[in-house]
Amino acid sequence: MTLEEFGFSSWFKGQIDQPLKEGWTVARVTAVHKGWSDLCDGETTRPAKSTGKLRREARGSNDYLTVGDWVLCKDFEAGDFAMIHSVLKRKTELKRKTVGRETSFQLIAANIDTAFVVHTLDKGYNLRKLERYLSIVHDSGIRPVVLLTKKDLLTRKDLKERINEVEERLPNIDIVAVSNTTGSGMRAAKKYLVPGDTYCLLGPSGVGKTSFINSLLGKEDEYFTLPVREKDGKGIHSTTWRELIVLNNGALMIDTPGMRELGHLDTAAGIDETFEDIVALEGNCKFRDCAHVNNTKGCAIIAAVEAGEISKGRYENFIRMRAESATTKQSLREQGWKNK
Repeated sequence: MTLEEFGFSSWFKGQIDQPLKEGWTVARVTAVHKGWSDLCDGETTRPAKSTGKLRREARGSNDYLTVGDWVLCKDFEAGDFAMIHSVLKRKTELKRKTVGRETSFQLIAANIDTAFVVHTLDKGYNLRKLERYLSIVHDSGIRPVVLLTKKDLLTRKDLKERINEVEERLPNIDIVAVSNTTGSGMRAAKKYLVPGDTYCLLGPSGVGKTSFINSLLGKEDEYFTLPVREKDGKGIHSTTWRELIVLNNGALMIDTPGMRELGHLDTAAGIDETFEDIVALEGNCKFRDCAHVNNTKGCAIIAAVEAGEISKGRYENFIRMRAESATTKQSLREQGWKNK
């Protein structure tokens, strides 16, 4: 396939202002390992290492390679390793707060057009967690599509009620319910896959991300899966690294490991977009600095909750996530850390 078919759009072409000299190649990072990466030029995949200069100039996690990056390299067709000399500016960055008390972030992937936020309809169903994933996607400037899996495990009545609950909780978000076992809903999900665009699967372990890829590939043995614990519906990690693959129709997919912890790096913009129906009411509050909590005089948001226009659970998660984002922002200021 050509570089364009591999996602090299005009946005990236514009960063190269002159023809490449002999021996130089544009390639995309398809996987990152300890000490080296896999690069692909659309036809061939080769191992590669960053130059010492590129490693020395790295000032933080944002400067390290991640899956989906576009790079300029030399010796792509010679030697044991190609050498990565520079990384093109990213169109989008998907990232999350790292596990632990220290406030920093981990890059998950780059240059994604659409994120399938995968969530189970069976055990493990949790709308608060789903909204957290959506806030991260929105903050990254990536289009979200909610993929609800394991629909075959619910009765028709329960399935309808649960989907209605998700649609009410997440207005203006595309939602598709699928079964990786029966194939129901797969045709609707595939309509979102455009050749040359880059997608990712994001969600907790055990919700069916790898099974979804297997269904798209039509090869059950392409990616192995592990069972979900019966007791709590939580999954076991079957994907332990991120990898970019090409689907049968030419769309590009990045599978990501399940996340045990989700945090926020001042994702205020992502939270506001995820809860845009609530944010739209803020201008109607009596006071400009309204905290939107119980007993706040003249709060339009509280009034909407009491009138049943906004669900109590959605409102409570909005308040909780905003408070977490504010705390994280303050922590970043105290640490002197700057989000690039």
